[in-house]
Amino acid sequence: MIKYLAGDILLSKAGMIAHGVAPNDDFAQGLALSMRKNWPSMYKDFRHRQALVV
Repeated sequence: MIKYLAGDILLSKAGMIAHGVAPNDDFAQGLALSMRKNWPSMYKDFRHRQALVV
């Protein structure tokens, strides 16, 4: 079942937020940019793991 909600996803009380990104995404716009600004270590971890895959 799909449940539609309105509001800022970054203010969610959910224990986890999942957002798909492309391997070469630079997190420069939209939700990805907001996540990068709010959790810089998440972006650094993503980049580190991408470097290991290549």
